[in-house]
Amino acid sequence: MPSSKADPLLFVDPVFQQRVWGGDTLRQWFGEEATGSATVGEAWVISGLPGMAGTIRGGSAAGMTVDEAWRAGLVTGSQRSDDFPLLVKFLDAAEWLSVQVHPDDGQAERIEGQPRGKSECWYVVEGRPDAELVVGHEGDEQGMRRALGGGRVDELLIRHRVEPGDFFMVPAGTVHAVGAGVVVYEVQQSSDTTYRLYDYERLGLDGQPRQLHVDKALSVINSPFDRAASVTAAGSEVIPGGRRRLLVEDPHFTVTEYVVTGRLNADANDDYCLGSVVAGRGSVSCGGPESVAGPGTSFICPRGAGPLTFDGDMIVVVTKPGPLA
Repeated sequence: MPSSKADPLLFVDPVFQQRVWGGDTLRQWFGEEATGSATVGEAWVISGLPGMAGTIRGGSAAGMTVDEAWRAGLVTGSQRSDDFPLLVKFLDAAEWLSVQVHPDDGQAERIEGQPRGKSECWYVVEGRPDAELVVGHEGDEQGMRRALGGGRVDELLIRHRVEPGDFFMVPAGTVHAVGAGVVVYEVQQSSDTTYRLYDYERLGLDGQPRQLHVDKALSVINSPFDRAASVTAAGSEVIPGGRRRLLVEDPHFTVTEYVVTGRLNADANDDYCLGSVVAGRGSVSCGGPESVAGPGTSFICPRGAGPLTFDGDMIVVVTKPGPLA
């Protein structure tokens, strides 16, 4: 739990989402907080979406939602009239997620009247030996429409065998799906707009067929798929206290992995940042007292709060806003 002393870090309680494909890893991590059946599929660990915003339980914004703290200027240092631009979550897939795609900013505004689309990225936290993800597809829009009509969509999907530590960028317009037996950490634009192309004729938690959005999905997919756009992570760099690996530098977010093996100072805090422990245990601090952290612990380090420091044996993923966030 965060220290009872004054601490600039803003720890956020997750918002849990039941999903028909959900597993039980998040229930093991969060215990009684993750109420419900074994279908808890998502933990939105830092969310400012209205109605689904997380509550802050540490620092000067304790008791406020993430969006309230954002508008009050407790994240950036100045009052805001816009909404919190990022969303980070853990997904626990016991079964395959639907084959889906998200619109970009312009498409989201034109089709849904929403302020932003949804580019996202995945860090693989856990995966059984045969675990796979789908990122991308072969062919063009018409080929995909024919495959959907003939029940052959699987033939066009680009599958990737994965293991913990793998990373994929999933730009808006990319056909994708998380496979069974995978836990991923996802950083995305703050949007919940999803278009399902295919869902295995599966019933939802209410016992009804889940809605598909084929025409909308086909209108936003990127064809042909740009394979290079999803390969972003470079090699890791040894630094005092562990290793650092830049995962992606996107217009909406910059994401970095820190493998902590001692006391490690993260990159300079020239803006606010978001962080989550994805494996191991240790402590975190941001210019204040150290706080114990374990898998799933998530926090906001406000702009100007001080250096972000980790200590222990753990992996922390840190996100900074990009210029378009």
